[in-house]
Amino acid sequence: MNLLITNLIKEGIKPVSTTEDEIKFDAGYESYEFYNAILNSAKERLYIYGRKNRKLFTKNNTKIKKLIDNNIDFKCLFLSNKSSESILNMAQDNDNFKNDLEKIILKVKEKFNDNLEYFRKYDFQQTKRIIIVDDLIIYVPVTFENGSVKHFTKKEFSIIKSNSKLGMSLLAEFKKVWDISKSI
Repeated sequence: MNLLITNLIKEGIKPVSTTEDEIKFDAGYESYEFYNAILNSAKERLYIYGRKNRKLFTKNNTKIKKLIDNNIDFKCLFLSNKSSESILNMAQDNDNFKNDLEKIILKVKEKFNDNLEYFRKYDFQQTKRIIIVDDLIIYVPVTFENGSVKHFTKKEFSIIKSNSKLGMSLLAEFKKVWDISKSI
């Protein structure tokens, strides 16, 4: 747990409470600093259950490529740009969301065309965001405001161990979504 926490703190994202089972942060999720800390921490496994993953792929393509080249168990889920209009409208209160999502998926296809097996898309509404870094799981419940998912940028989040009861459940959820998702 120390490397990820150390890297988050280096990026200015500090925990607000710690128990034996969970570390809580009151801000910082889905910021550029957050993704920098995660990419610098993953040594064995990095699974991302996101929507459009824009901040992840805006500045970090070289780091992600390096993780893949170093045989890190990498998996990344996107919301499908072919999802129903109601799912896309709920995904974010942003008139350009579908267009932004299509651009990011196209960018990933272009940048990672030899490694597309690491990327998939799902076509339903998430109930939580999940990022798995080695033996730790970062999660954020999805909340709604005016019929759309509230923004995640700089939102509060928690980190738990993947071998905890909740951790095993979240890992199983990620794997289930991965298994039913389609190639990008």
